[in-house]
Amino acid sequence: MGAVEISGTWRTTASPKDVWNVVVDLETWPSWWPAIRAAETLEGPSGAPDKARLTFDTPAPLRPIVVGLTVTERDAPERLVVDATDGPLTGQATFAIAPEDEGSRADFDLRLRVRSRLFRPIESILNRANSPAGRERLGRAGDDLAELAGGEPREHELGG
Repeated sequence: MGAVEISGTWRTTASPKDVWNVVVDLETWPSWWPAIRAAETLEGPSGAPDKARLTFDTPAPLRPIVVGLTVTERDAPERLVVDATDGPLTGQATFAIAPEDEGSRADFDLRLRVRSRLFRPIESILNRANSPAGRERLGRAGDDLAELAGGEPREHELGG
């Protein structure tokens, strides 16, 4: 089964620290990432919320898709890496946050693979992120992330 890659850069007038505070709070993800319907954080071994269960909105008959995430790297306020550890997907998402003139940028890179042939239809849904409509949704995610971080969105660079 093929890998799906989704990447880009979101820009905002918010500071890197403020963007970091939103990205690292897994419970906020449904507030700024349109495909995520719900997030439930789970306590990790150190007592920190290093795990989450995300529910994604997907077309029938695949509804809902639930994916377990584990934070595998947290270098505040610059880099967050999460692995898909449970559910129909496996893979990794990396967020790199850096200062930029008059704000910050958040580079994201998602590399996912469907675990089983049973869930193969998910690949085509994930690949839609690289279509014009998918890039529009990713742009909205960047806009919402910027606003949640207390800034204004700036021009994003989205894969495609």
